[in-house]
Amino acid sequence: MYYMKNKILLTVAAALGLAFAAEAQTVSIGPRVGATFAKLNLSGDDEFTDEVKDLIQSKPGLQFGAVANVMVNDLFSVQPELLYVQKGYQIEEGGVSAKETMNYLEVPVLAKISFGSGQVQGFVTAGPSVGYWLSAKNKYEYDGEEETEDYEFEDEDNRTEFGANFGVGLAYKVGAGALNLDVRYGLGLSNLYDDSGDDSKVKNRVVGVSLAYLFSL
Repeated sequence: MYYMKNKILLTVAAALGLAFAAEAQTVSIGPRVGATFAKLNLSGDDEFTDEVKDLIQSKPGLQFGAVANVMVNDLFSVQPELLYVQKGYQIEEGGVSAKETMNYLEVPVLAKISFGSGQVQGFVTAGPSVGYWLSAKNKYEYDGEEETEDYEFEDEDNRTEFGANFGVGLAYKVGAGALNLDVRYGLGLSNLYDDSGDDSKVKNRVVGVSLAYLFSL
């Protein structure tokens, strides 16, 4: 009887250990690094807005940070991230260029649906984000001269940004983890400048291309 009890206890312990190991493998973490292509979206009825929005071009930047992925099942997972993201815009007209680089700390929380099997899987992502506008730098070029200055925040600047993210990508198993190629569109929902005397709206738009390496805990 003593032998049977020990055998049962060992079997239960082994089952719990396997369950714990399986559960641990459902959480993966890793770094993300990539590029951004950002511009501003202007809306409003004033004539100045109509003139400027045709001149705004996308501006390249950087993104990097950390990713955590929590698998709910083989198809669905939740993926929170902590990212440093560069946004902004550039304008070039008549030999004069102006660029603004806007630095954000951003937290997206994405729903991720994976499909396929084997070494390569596809996935789609979507979810909300909240970001904080840390700093900005303006750069001007004219007549062969270049000038750079830090942006000084004013009372009407809205430094907290709510947004939505939509993306597609591929995951390729490499070693103990998976290399994730991610192409994402970030839609800023908050007006950057809260000026009650102006009905124009200025919002961020960002296309991001990045790589993340995720490995199980």
